[in-house]
Amino acid sequence: MNADRQGRATIKDVAREAGVSAMTVSNVVNNKTQFVGAAARARVEAAIERLGYRRQASARNLRGAGPRSIGMVIVDESPAFLANFFTAQLVAGLANVLNRADWTLTLSGLPPDGLAASALMRTYDVGGLCAMVSGAPEARREVLRRLCGLGQPVVLFQEVVETEGLDLCLVRQDDEGGGRRVGEHLARLGARSVLAMLPRQSWPAIENRLAGLAAGLGGAPRAAISVDHDDFSAVQEALGAWIAAHGLPDAVWGANDQIASAALLHLLDRGVAVPGRVRVVGFNDFPAHRHARPRLTTLASPAYELGERAGEAMLRRLEGGRFETQDLCLPVAFLPGETG
Repeated sequence: MNADRQGRATIKDVAREAGVSAMTVSNVVNNKTQFVGAAARARVEAAIERLGYRRQASARNLRGAGPRSIGMVIVDESPAFLANFFTAQLVAGLANVLNRADWTLTLSGLPPDGLAASALMRTYDVGGLCAMVSGAPEARREVLRRLCGLGQPVVLFQEVVETEGLDLCLVRQDDEGGGRRVGEHLARLGARSVLAMLPRQSWPAIENRLAGLAAGLGGAPRAAISVDHDDFSAVQEALGAWIAAHGLPDAVWGANDQIASAALLHLLDRGVAVPGRVRVVGFNDFPAHRHARPRLTTLASPAYELGERAGEAMLRRLEGGRFETQDLCLPVAFLPGETG
């Protein structure tokens, strides 16, 4: 049943479907599970899924009564998801725009397999949802399907998907164009073998950067390895193992600056001339890396502006009833440094 087309399901509808009282449904929805048996809870949760029931306050919010909040969900396997500079900057930009308009931001971090059972799917009292999602493409599509099925406007960060027929706005940076710029730069400098070092966790932005890099290299030999980008030593060990097996590449591209910086220091510690023997390029322009020497060649991500633009798009959608555009794409800037 599509609750948006058939009329939004009520708590009584769920109770009737599950064969329980409305109070039992309320207890499940509000996580008061000590009052509900396991079998009854399973029936209620199944009925909630079938009917698309979700307690929400978006209509009340728009009338000015009750809390005025937008939800932000980050699907990330790392519990320290806000330690990532890009994510923190994006969330800051979003929150500040909403706060200036007297709205708040309700933030949730969830592991990739945690969305279906989360309170987000049952009780998020928000006027709209923003999301940044990791995982394999098919898993990300399933998350988007669930979010769009909640009957609220959705802003999705850093993804390229079909938006037709959905109350959905994509807010992203030109990751593919940035990757292509790196590839063209390295090809022009004569790099014939390029090692791409990628975070082990799959993100749509990384996939797009890698596709752009391949296009920019124009068929130059390329290898890719995945690393735990939050573990500095792990990145260096992975690079050392690859070099031991294959020899030095002409260039190393880190899909983010954390990886590129770890690779750079590993090469310098081994006495490898950078950029004389190996060129190193990153992506994102994290401020901490601007103080390192040699200065990393990288691309600047407009992370804070992405959050701002998302907040503005959501507020205009809530005011006007539709997104003015469904795809906002901001450019990235190539920053030539001393390593590439």
